[in-house]
Amino acid sequence: MRKLLLSVLLATSITTVFAQKLDDVQEKISKGKYDEAKDKIDKVLADPKNATNANAWYYKGKIYTELARQDSTGSLAYDAQKEAFDAFKKYQELDTKNTMMILDQNVGLFSLYDLYYNQGVKKYNAKDYAIAYDKMKNALAIENYVTKKGYSYNGFSFPVLDTQLVNLTASAAYLAKKEDEAIPYFEQLANAKISSKEYREIYALLAEYYLKKNNSEKADQYLALGRQLFPDNDYWVALEFGNIPASDTAKRLARYEQMLQKHPDNYALALDYATELFNYTYTYDKKPADYTARQERVQNALTKALSLQSTAFANYIMSQHLYNQIYDLDDAL
Repeated sequence: MRKLLLSVLLATSITTVFAQKLDDVQEKISKGKYDEAKDKIDKVLADPKNATNANAWYYKGKIYTELARQDSTGSLAYDAQKEAFDAFKKYQELDTKNTMMILDQNVGLFSLYDLYYNQGVKKYNAKDYAIAYDKMKNALAIENYVTKKGYSYNGFSFPVLDTQLVNLTASAAYLAKKEDEAIPYFEQLANAKISSKEYREIYALLAEYYLKKNNSEKADQYLALGRQLFPDNDYWVALEFGNIPASDTAKRLARYEQMLQKHPDNYALALDYATELFNYTYTYDKKPADYTARQERVQNALTKALSLQSTAFANYIMSQHLYNQIYDLDDAL
C-alpha cells in the first residue's frame, strides 16, 4: 500500500513540475518575451518524457510563429516557420480533438501561410526567384494541409486549387532555373484544364519541355489540351515543330515532312517548308550534286502550298523558282 501511495505521489509531483514549466512558458508568451519562451519550451521538449505532450508542441508552434514574424531581416539561424508548422502538425497528431487550436480557428496555420506568401511575393518582385520559390512552395504546402483538414478562418477557406499561388510557385521555380521542379506545378494547372487566356503559355511550355525530353506521348497530351482550350491551330503547329536550329537544314526539312504527314492541310506549314526548300536549293556558290532533285522537291512543295491557298507570297516564290529553271535552261543552251 505504501509503494502504491509513493508511486501516486511521484506521478503527481512530476505532473505538477511539468505544468509549472508550461505555466512559465505561457507567462513569457503573455509578456511578449518570445526568445525566453523559446528557451523554456526547447528545454521542455528536449526531455524525452515530454515528447508526447500535445500542449508543449502547441506552445512551440505559437512561439516559433511569432519569432518568425519578428524576424524581418531573416537573421535567425534556424527556420522558425518550418519549426512552427512541424510543431502544429505534431500537436494535432497528438490531440486528435485539436482542442487548443480550435479555440482560435487554427489561426497559427493561417498566420504561417501569410508569412510565407508575403515573403515569396516580395522576393519574386525583387527577382530573387530561388528564395521566392522556396517561400511559395512552403505557403502552398501549408495551404494544402489546411484545405485537406477542412479548416477556415472567419469564414475564409482556401480553394481546392489555388491557381494564382500554384502559378507563382511554378514561375518562381522556372525563373530560378529549376525547370524540372517547376513542371509538376505547371502540370497541376494544365491537368485542371485552366482556360483563362493568360494560362495558354503553360500548355506550350509543357509541350516544349516534353518535346525536349523526347516524350512524345506527354508532349502530344499537352498540345491536344492546348488546342482544345485555345483554338489557334497555326500557333500549336509551330510549337509542335520544335526549336531546331536554322543551321541544321537537313533536320528541319525532315521535321517539316514528318509534320506535313500529320497536318497535310496546314497552309502555313506547307509554305514554310517550300520556302526553306527554295533557300536550300538556290543558295549556293556551286550547284550541289543533287540540284535537279532539289528543284523537283521545291516544285512539289510549292504546288502543294498553292493548292491550299493561292497567296501573293506563295505565287512570288513559285515565280522565282520558275525563273531559276528558265535561267538554267538558258544557261544550258
